[in-house]
Amino acid sequence: MKSIIHVFALLYLVLGPLVFAKPDYEINLGTLHGQLRFSPEIFAVKPESTIRLSFENSDEMIHNLILSKGDAKKIDQLAESALKLGEKGMEMGFVPKDSSILASIGLVQPGKKASVEFTAPKEKGDYPYVCTFPGHSLTMRGVMKVVEDPDSVDLSETREVSASTTPRNGVIEVGKQPRVIRVHVAGVDSGRSIAVGLPGGVNYLFDAEKLMVRTGWTGGFINVTRDRRGRGGGLCAILGDKFQVGTDEFPLRTGSPRKVPQTRFSGYSRKGNPTFIYEVNGVRIEQTTTGNPTKKGLTIGFRTATPKEDLYYLIDSKDLLVSSTAGKWHSDKGYLHVPAKEASEFFISIEQK
Repeated sequence: MKSIIHVFALLYLVLGPLVFAKPDYEINLGTLHGQLRFSPEIFAVKPESTIRLSFENSDEMIHNLILSKGDAKKIDQLAESALKLGEKGMEMGFVPKDSSILASIGLVQPGKKASVEFTAPKEKGDYPYVCTFPGHSLTMRGVMKVVEDPDSVDLSETREVSASTTPRNGVIEVGKQPRVIRVHVAGVDSGRSIAVGLPGGVNYLFDAEKLMVRTGWTGGFINVTRDRRGRGGGLCAILGDKFQVGTDEFPLRTGSPRKVPQTRFSGYSRKGNPTFIYEVNGVRIEQTTTGNPTKKGLTIGFRTATPKEDLYYLIDSKDLLVSSTAGKWHSDKGYLHVPAKEASEFFISIEQK
């Protein structure tokens, strides 16, 4: 017995300073409630310093965190790889295998906290971090700055939703934050269309009357000259390259894919990634949409209070590739079937073939 104690004592003397050494930096990250944003979105450390990074999820949604080498394009690739994990995503924490990843924290449930320890890179520069839970990567991003003098870095958070101003030429541009604007568009038989421009050049048109994404497009956002020139109500012009997403009116349904539901539109939030809120047969739905600027397609996310009945999402999949993080896609029947127990949060990816 004494020999065992002596062994443990020796291990403590040898390893204790390493195991219990205090890191050079203890960084605490949280979330901005309901905004799909980290808080803070920037921190600074010295090259080759030791870091204990803690993430406390004060939100109502599940999040993760990946710190990576690379730029915004690399983050887009990681987010896409996470989505392609499909059914293995939850098991793997939506953390794909990639040599660019410096550190990661898997899925953190609401109200929980997790940490990871790592050593900062030797090379100075910006290293992005992101939440790759499907649908969150558009706005849940931040930067770890590796610099010789971290105290000289301005850590103030300046990211805000862009103001809805209209340039003189009528072309509304999208900067680092999404843009949301009510519009009337030629060829769209709805008086309640809402155009959303996402950073990076992905845009879509949401129909608040039929509760569907009418179309998506890449490139420029929208020209409102004809609408602003008069008293409003003029037709606006979609810029860029349009693509279809195969949706029909009231695509999300409960209980049966063939029965048109009773619906009620409740508005939308501009904070972070725009969220559209509505009811389908009394079930509250929160819908978000993201996309990849290098591909023609969208990822549509849904959050619900777990419904009593299964959910169905109708898609005319001709010339489209469809996948989902939950349920089963029936290409022969033209709908995704999501069992009620899996419907609290799921994402559908729709891409052109």
